[in-house]
Amino acid sequence: MKPVGEEYEVIAIIPARGGSKGIPKKNIVDLCGKPLVAYSIEAALRAQNIDRVVVSTDDEEIACVSRAWGAEVPFLRPAELSTDTSSLGDVISHAVSELGGPAEHKAFVQLYPTSPFRTPEFIDEMLQILFKGYTSLTTVKEIPVDSRFLFVYGKGEHELINILGEHGHVEPWKKFYRQYSSLQAYLPQKIERHYFHVLTNKCMLIDIDTPRDLQWAEAVIRNRLFDFRG
Repeated sequence: MKPVGEEYEVIAIIPARGGSKGIPKKNIVDLCGKPLVAYSIEAALRAQNIDRVVVSTDDEEIACVSRAWGAEVPFLRPAELSTDTSSLGDVISHAVSELGGPAEHKAFVQLYPTSPFRTPEFIDEMLQILFKGYTSLTTVKEIPVDSRFLFVYGKGEHELINILGEHGHVEPWKKFYRQYSSLQAYLPQKIERHYFHVLTNKCMLIDIDTPRDLQWAEAVIRNRLFDFRG
């Protein structure tokens, strides 16, 4: 029985298309004995607050692997939603539409398979926050920026002006944040409230896009630098 959000069906959607350039078949590449997508599937299946784990893919092989690790693959994503330029929002909307049923009684958690360092406890913690009355929850990362070393173009083609001089006083070492979507969650609410969770665990900031990223992830796992049990 779910500790929170009992009136909602909570569905985890893992978008895992077949096309990838940096690492062929990236979403099912071997990572220390498991296909990459399996890490997200396992975490979602073990989370107490998630009812269903669905993989959205256009690839039959990814679908087969995902089912073998316990996920549902009730449909294949159309090719036009599986390109390099496809909108992730459209991908999620397609999945929601395919799953059917009244959306007002569902909550959705979006887990990127390229972010393997995520625990069931973390997912549950984020959902507990979401169910406090937010319409969305998004993970972000901090980007420390010293504005004294930022420049913008001036009037001349090659003229650079310090951003402090262009825009007046800006606090040095001001903290900025950008979306780093290890996890996103959505809940239908009448009043929009958005929560942003800052990721501080360095391992959770590993996003696998290149062979070097994969090597870093392998090193973390082999050296037991991340506890998948939470």
